[in-house]
Amino acid sequence: MKARFIQCELCKKEIPLESCELATYRTAIDGKEYVFCCEACAKSYRKKRKE
Repeated sequence: MKARFIQCELCKKEIPLESCELATYRTAIDGKEYVFCCEACAKSYRKKRKE
């Protein structure tokens, strides 16, 4: 069985789907949920979107 991954919206780091929910940082931006590898990437992505 091939592992499935999602990617951090900012740095594109692959995150295994089968991993614990706590292994990812999820947040809503403008009503849409985004997945990041960490809080720092989430903050950087929000800042990038505002520019």
